[in-house]
Amino acid sequence: MGLSVGVTLSGLGNASEECYFAALRQAGLEPVAIAPSASPEAIAAAVRSTGGLLLSGGPDVHPSRYGEEVEGSEVNGASTLRDAMEFVAAAAADAAGMPILAICRGAQVLNVHRGGALLQDIGESHRDGRKQDEKWKPFHLVETDGASRLAEVLGSSAAEVNSRHHQAIDPERAGEGIAIVARCPVDGIVEGIEGTDPRRFVLGVQWHPENMAIGPEDTMERAQARAIFEAFAAAVRERVGAASLS
Repeated sequence: MGLSVGVTLSGLGNASEECYFAALRQAGLEPVAIAPSASPEAIAAAVRSTGGLLLSGGPDVHPSRYGEEVEGSEVNGASTLRDAMEFVAAAAADAAGMPILAICRGAQVLNVHRGGALLQDIGESHRDGRKQDEKWKPFHLVETDGASRLAEVLGSSAAEVNSRHHQAIDPERAGEGIAIVARCPVDGIVEGIEGTDPRRFVLGVQWHPENMAIGPEDTMERAQARAIFEAFAAAVRERVGAASLS
């Protein structure tokens, strides 16, 4: 399996998706794209052939996935094909006990896959609206549980992060084996989750470290973003090493 990781993508090949590849390669991992057009069997096989899974950002998760009707009129770009692909991928990774890094939509997918739910629309307060070349810029503060894996990875109980989402994890409906470990101090919106099994790397963040990891040098934001990918890479290396000995 090498040091490759599956990356769930929209299949559109846009500039935002290239940022995931760049950030993973900085950390010594080789991304393997998983597109919605693949069959469930091919998706699961692709995940199993790698050392870990990155659930990427993107459009809304359709509310039917967590047993709700659409509230109001705003469901941005929900794709039943992409939802289906990512839920298959997450299930395959969980079945294999693989490391998972889940980013923005990916964190929401992970929570719903584990039986949790989302807040369908939190308004505009977490949308920074920046263009591609400015998406690395921080937008608001996140506070983390000081005893969490996320705080250990960040090297701090606080981080300045970017932001572009209008859905969020419902704090009253966290998924099975999911701990809420970070929030925005202004409004309590969930910003970080992780698996409750300390033996396995499962981490989700509501912001976009893939943009911040390739931002300007010598900033705390870049260092913390890169630390997230490096921690994921370390978990992948550990799993690959353990598999080669078995």
